[in-house]
Amino acid sequence: MNNELLHHLEQRINQAVDEISVLRQKITELEAQKTQLTDDNTELELKVYSHQEQQNDWETSISKMLNNLNQLDGTE
Repeated sequence: MNNELLHHLEQRINQAVDEISVLRQKITELEAQKTQLTDDNTELELKVYSHQEQQNDWETSISKMLNNLNQLDGTE
């Protein structure tokens, strides 16, 4: 009976060790994915900022052109 109990306990311990190993591997994979997603997010944020700057420049340029056209219309 004692041997059976020890054997059962040993099996449960081995299962727990295996599960811990699998979970550690999964954590490592998730950390790598998190790093990649963080890098991707940073890259996308930079692109968005660049596009916003470009849009602001275009809006400023168009506004200046419209003002110039309005001034030309006003002088005629």
